[in-house]
Amino acid sequence: MHRIFVINPGSTSTELSLFEEEKEVKSARVVHPVEELREFSRALEQFPYRSRIVKSTLSEWGLKKGDISAVVGRSGVRIKESGTYQVNDKMINDVTSGKVRVEHAAILGCLLAKEIADEYGVPAYVSQPPPIEWLPIATVSGSPLIERRPLYHRDNIEAVARLAAADISRQKAKASDTVTLIVAHLEGGMSIAAFEGLMVVDATSALDEGPFTMERSGSLPGNSIVELCFSGRYTKDQVLKMIRGEGGMVAYLGTNRISEVENRVEAGDEKAKFYLQAMCYQIAKDIGAMASVLKGNVDAVILTGKILESRKAVEWIKERVRFIAPVKEYHEQEALVFALAGLRILKGEDIPKEYE
Repeated sequence: MHRIFVINPGSTSTELSLFEEEKEVKSARVVHPVEELREFSRALEQFPYRSRIVKSTLSEWGLKKGDISAVVGRSGVRIKESGTYQVNDKMINDVTSGKVRVEHAAILGCLLAKEIADEYGVPAYVSQPPPIEWLPIATVSGSPLIERRPLYHRDNIEAVARLAAADISRQKAKASDTVTLIVAHLEGGMSIAAFEGLMVVDATSALDEGPFTMERSGSLPGNSIVELCFSGRYTKDQVLKMIRGEGGMVAYLGTNRISEVENRVEAGDEKAKFYLQAMCYQIAKDIGAMASVLKGNVDAVILTGKILESRKAVEWIKERVRFIAPVKEYHEQEALVFALAGLRILKGEDIPKEYE
């Protein structure tokens, strides 16, 4: 039996899973408090911190050498060709020298995977999806100097879309490649995507568009952000931190935990209620925008991500978007996507690519 250990470092949490073949048998999610993340100015600096968490979880699960067949981490490196890559020294060096896609904890995926794999004497992999090509109209930003990029929570959104399309296909006796969906991945980072069949035709950028989130500011008024940048009061790094890391609920309420916000609302905290409703309001607006991309022809609106831990948030979103189409909830599928990539290698159904 193949056992695959999956490491998924997110902006506000580290998610760990153990799979036996295709079945997840253990999982853990550690949410990192704002005050602890504030100690780090760069994602790379979080490596020792996250490493201790991973090793502690492995110890709690009682896993020893021989109990794991492979480790698969989230990918954050710049790879043009899709496939499953074995983590090598060049990949590690590129990450540590800053040759990464974005400044995000995802870049730690290969580092953590390699560290654990070396300790257990097994291979480490990362999985890279194929490149995305949008219709030219979706790339227009409003300035010829800036192009909109397809930067969204791709692994989970596309996996959830496949599940939802299959379910709708069975229910409606409709071919999967004709199903139209809006999939909203909602947690520390958020992205909302419109699907025609199994193809994304547009999506909000997870880093600088869309609703504010637990720790990101989302879309901001252009003039105001320019004034802030040139006010002389903040450095570039400070402004970027306000936008991603200490924006959203962290700025408004001082927390990146949706469960804490929910508890505060339940306890009668009107400020917490106001900002949770405001976040749901913005989420609903962007879902509505994606409905216009699909010309109103939407089979279902799909909610996924840690927002599902807040029933109030889910209901407030549904109140505003259920007129578009039935609203369905799906749990995240990222861990399974990563595990299956590793499993195909272990079974000889795929060949690992070399990172160059």
